[in-house]
Amino acid sequence: MRLWGAAAVAMAVLTVSTPAYAQVKPVEALKKQFVAGQGVQIKESTRTWLGKDPYVGSIREGKIAFGAKGVAGAEVIRTPVLNDKLRKELEAQAKKSEDTAELVELITERTYQVSVGHTYYVSGGIFSALLPDDKQWMSGPGEPAFAAYGDQLINVFEPATLSRLLSTATGKKGDQYRGSITFAQLYKLSPTFRVQLGIQPKGTIGKAAISWRLTLDQNKLAKRLATTWSMPMTKKLTIKGETETRYSGWGSQVEVTAPPASTVMAITGLLDKGYEPPSPIDRDYLSVPPSDDGTVQ
Repeated sequence: MRLWGAAAVAMAVLTVSTPAYAQVKPVEALKKQFVAGQGVQIKESTRTWLGKDPYVGSIREGKIAFGAKGVAGAEVIRTPVLNDKLRKELEAQAKKSEDTAELVELITERTYQVSVGHTYYVSGGIFSALLPDDKQWMSGPGEPAFAAYGDQLINVFEPATLSRLLSTATGKKGDQYRGSITFAQLYKLSPTFRVQLGIQPKGTIGKAAISWRLTLDQNKLAKRLATTWSMPMTKKLTIKGETETRYSGWGSQVEVTAPPASTVMAITGLLDKGYEPPSPIDRDYLSVPPSDDGTVQ
């Protein structure tokens, strides 16, 4: 009788637990969200360091729209965040002249970013100085999720990327997973990262690791993703980034549309017509790596 009772209990446990387990696979849960007109909200904060010193950070807030095959579009507002030291330095520079003050305002101004299909649109910030008066948006090549990335490196809306993270996780506690992936591995895996980076990472950059920690909600959908990475900029100086993205409102009504065509200038047209930024703006400012002491020459 006791043996029969134990067998009955075991069968009951299997009957209850097996269907529940089948419903909680994160990749399948993600794919079920791919419905046109639905999406998710995102809030994100990023910090960076040059060596041990805090550098420029950012805050992003916006929405992701889905279609039958995945992300269909994204719309975000990105606000630069400056550490106290850098802010004071820029404020001191701004007091020297009106032109310098204009430059400081441009590089610290928030930007509005939209991506739909294979086109990316950006407005505000330093881009405002590059456009003619009758245009508010600059467009360029991108991919549907592009506007939501650039600070956060990992796109958890890509099923293959999410599957790789979970299958290679080096730790798990409840619904929180953690692990790491190199720039080279992520470049090979993620279309979003390939567009972000532009060129294939090799050597030291390719070997740079992104440590990640992903928390899922009760429906096995992404709730929070935290990533950190670092790489050498010079022999003595390393740059480090840290981003936390929070996801909410899964399944909410979301629609992302491109700006009116009359307000947009393609980056190719901008280059062809030779529009120049105001003279105080150093066009190489954002691309020149800092020296070993962290200053930009």
